[in-house]
Amino acid sequence: MLQTLIKPILAVLILFIPLYPKFPLQTIKGTYVAIRLDDIVIALSLLTWFLYQIKNRLPVFKLKINKLFLLYFLAVCLSTIHALLIFQTEPRHILLLHLLRRFEYMSVFFITVSAIKKRRHLSFAYTSLLITTFLVCLYGYGQKYFKLPIISTMNAEFSKGQLLQMENWARVSSTFAGHYDLAAYLSVVLIIIAGVVITTKKTSTKIIGIVSWLTAFHILTLTASRISIMALWGASIITFVLLKKYLWILPVSALIIFSMFTSTDLNQRLIATLNSIPTRTPQPTSTPPPQPTAIPQLTKTPTKKPGFQPTPKPTVFRHQREEVQTIDLDAGVARSGEIRFKAEWPRAINAYKKNPLSGTGLGSITLATDNDYLRLLGESGILGFISLATIIIWFIIKTIPSIRKKSKTPKDNLNIIFLGATLSFLANAIFIDVFEASKTAYMFWIMMGVYHQNILFPPNNAT
Repeated sequence: MLQTLIKPILAVLILFIPLYPKFPLQTIKGTYVAIRLDDIVIALSLLTWFLYQIKNRLPVFKLKINKLFLLYFLAVCLSTIHALLIFQTEPRHILLLHLLRRFEYMSVFFITVSAIKKRRHLSFAYTSLLITTFLVCLYGYGQKYFKLPIISTMNAEFSKGQLLQMENWARVSSTFAGHYDLAAYLSVVLIIIAGVVITTKKTSTKIIGIVSWLTAFHILTLTASRISIMALWGASIITFVLLKKYLWILPVSALIIFSMFTSTDLNQRLIATLNSIPTRTPQPTSTPPPQPTAIPQLTKTPTKKPGFQPTPKPTVFRHQREEVQTIDLDAGVARSGEIRFKAEWPRAINAYKKNPLSGTGLGSITLATDNDYLRLLGESGILGFISLATIIIWFIIKTIPSIRKKSKTPKDNLNIIFLGATLSFLANAIFIDVFEASKTAYMFWIMMGVYHQNILFPPNNAT
């Protein structure tokens, strides 16, 4: 009976995690990360999964990849212990909270592995993903055109569960905590849908996939996330090349480029990004006159429409030892870059320098770094970074035989599609904390669970 429950539980997770807004159930002192309904759902799912494991004599221990997960868990536990006993980082409950969150995020990988036992279960997971994506997009259109509420966690006030309304000029966040999280999620989903469309032989699957892809892509443009658009573009090209579907590169690239010119907000942010890049002008060989100190130039914000009502300006939360700083969104792209390059990234680098081996503890570098690799190094050190990277590298190595094959099976195609989706996620991590954001982290590890099972399936296993 328990085995029959695991597959529906996976469907519930695929549907519920992205769709349920982030209403807090219980706030936690010292942070605006709250206990939410998704934590309860994950806990109940884990309880059912654990009972299933006990009944079947713990088959999870037979997975070879468990050793890599164990190394990572040991690395982050060592980092937490070191932060508690040596650095005596305060508040202690924040360190423990983030450690438990990391275990919670990765736990869905093992639930997924137990649910996907046969190849036909892959279609079940894909159908659940399509339904979820459709509903996420539908709600996104509702936000854009019908003033459906937004539940955001971009600052301490919003994270209390306030119902906000989006102005016409704002960026869509749908049921996610912010537009960046939604964009990262869609950039991964779009790779999976595109890969299925170009490899399947079923006309109905192609048509449904194309409609779903175009809808999700339009919502992605409404988020105006530059890194997610570029991650999608680059990962799509890699996926098409590895699948030897070269003709698809042109229409997808043309559509992405077209969206950059036609989407006003995305276009302005891309131009602002280019304008914010410092340039050097040739200097004469003679002694140059003294040069004034360079002052960062802020990009001009778009003209506000009549009737514009400003929304509350988000703040970047700092733990008890630091002040809460207000960030003016009207400062634009240049200000966004300054925050990363002059505050968030140096903070992570300094944390790494304090303890290169095991970092300063999970959650010790506040809730914003906007680069998951620097955050990983700063909070869990080289041990945490290498152990997590090893898990990802395991999947890449296992996909190499599928890439080398001249005549590819459906299994090989799926391995390459999942590889492309993984690369898109990793590209997002350069500028977004996707491993820390609960919705994107959960969905990533669910995807990796499906990826893992597809790798282990026999080539012709259709049952």
